[in-house]
Amino acid sequence: MVDWYPMAKRVCNLYRYAQVSRQANHRYLDALASVVDPARSYQLLDRVCEPAQFCGQRVRGFNPVARTDTRLFAAVMRGEHTIAGFRNGDLLKVLFPRLPAAQVLKRRLSACVTRLIQRLRAHNLVAKIPRTRRYRITTRGYVLMSAAVHLREEGLSQVLQAAA
Repeated sequence: MVDWYPMAKRVCNLYRYAQVSRQANHRYLDALASVVDPARSYQLLDRVCEPAQFCGQRVRGFNPVARTDTRLFAAVMRGEHTIAGFRNGDLLKVLFPRLPAAQVLKRRLSACVTRLIQRLRAHNLVAKIPRTRRYRITTRGYVLMSAAVHLREEGLSQVLQAAA
């Protein structure tokens, strides 16, 4: 079994620092170049609208045009989550910026974010980073969520303007 240890800041670990930095840069560049072929993205959007299975339970699909789902996608795809991933608390701060003072309401909102993360995992949009409480966006997730955000912000307005 491999154990994880913090890297010492010495010259002998420079090659490992270079590897970790290169992997982080590749993940960041993959995030920037996620939507290339819109036809494939729309096929994925159709699939994510259908219900999925997660741990033997049925999980409902997403609506890529709905404001709530698009806000969730945009919160997950923020650049600050690209390198190290995101946690429940990170999404909680973005989705609910004005957290209530009552501890009971904070736990309810945290449970709501947990269910949202489970939906994302059921549709293979995010994956859990092993031995941590963090999640990372999959390649499929980048393609699909960026297409949904693009559709909501730019594509839908163009269609509505053409129809008017």
